[in-house]
Amino acid sequence: MKLRKATIGVRHKGCWGSLCTVKFPEIIMKEKGPINVEKIKSGVRLNATWDVSFPNKKQFKDFLKHLETYDMIKKIKIIELYETHALVKTVWTNKQSSYAIILKNNCLYTSPVIQKEGYEIYEVITEEPNKLVEIMESLDEIGEAKLFSVGRIISDYPLKLTEKQANAIQQAVAHDFYNWPRKISLDEISVMIGMKRRTFQENLRKAEAKLLPDLIKGFFERVVVK
Repeated sequence: MKLRKATIGVRHKGCWGSLCTVKFPEIIMKEKGPINVEKIKSGVRLNATWDVSFPNKKQFKDFLKHLETYDMIKKIKIIELYETHALVKTVWTNKQSSYAIILKNNCLYTSPVIQKEGYEIYEVITEEPNKLVEIMESLDEIGEAKLFSVGRIISDYPLKLTEKQANAIQQAVAHDFYNWPRKISLDEISVMIGMKRRTFQENLRKAEAKLLPDLIKGFFERVVVK
């Protein structure tokens, strides 16, 4: 089976995430935890926590002040502040969501969303190559979409993840669950996403059982013994 892996960027027209990182190109925002998308009459309401990297605290202060100029942003909260980065929660509204576009096209994103230099950046894999075309066409409707890279993954295992399994693995990736040393537990993720720990763990383990054999096999096939 030939899976496709792609890195996609979109300059979301009129969205604060794209606009603010054009004005502050030294700032990089990395998704921490899931981006929640809720449908409302005027479009969608989104909320997310970001790990915001910055050169110095003065620029971060200017950056926060700039965010307050966007009417679409309904809430800004600093959770933790360090010397060169901070955890910031934002709640905002928009007509459409690029996150929803990615997910509804049966793609699995494999790393947290990153906002930098005016782009929302996604790394995704799909077993339906046509889905990449559909994604790019859909994203073009809300802004300037750019395909940074695309490649093939040779696999004997189809993804065939259920919606619950795909969501579980993406929640784990978004929360940096696979980082080592591990700084977050299954219990903590379950609480944050409002799901019973046993249910979340079961979905995650089933997703891992489908994905890990192929990943491990692929790793050893690439190892060259001298």
